[in-house]
Amino acid sequence: MSNFFLYLYILIIFLLSSTPPSVVSSIQIYGLDKIIHFVEYFILGIIFKSSINQLLSKYYFLIFIIPITDEFIVQDYSGRNVDIFDFIANILGLIFGILLFKYFLKYKST
Repeated sequence: MSNFFLYLYILIIFLLSSTPPSVVSSIQIYGLDKIIHFVEYFILGIIFKSSINQLLSKYYFLIFIIPITDEFIVQDYSGRNVDIFDFIANILGLIFGILLFKYFLKYKST
């Protein structure tokens, strides 16, 4: 069941990425764009880590394909520009989400 939430959340990310620039510019709050990207992928990291077991941990690289694909969707389908700082915020959010979940799992088991 938790894999369902992972796939659903990835689908939501891709749908949000395909939003046209006219809609995005009307809801964008100055200065919070990178924070929103970070939080979006932080949540993905937590969902991802909670969805996989230790045996599948060798597939971590697959989750890092999501932000790369996300940037292609932004450019190719929404008509918006790719921003390297959005991509960096995505990767950092993903890493922090995974690490935080691992940290809580480690101390929860002790």
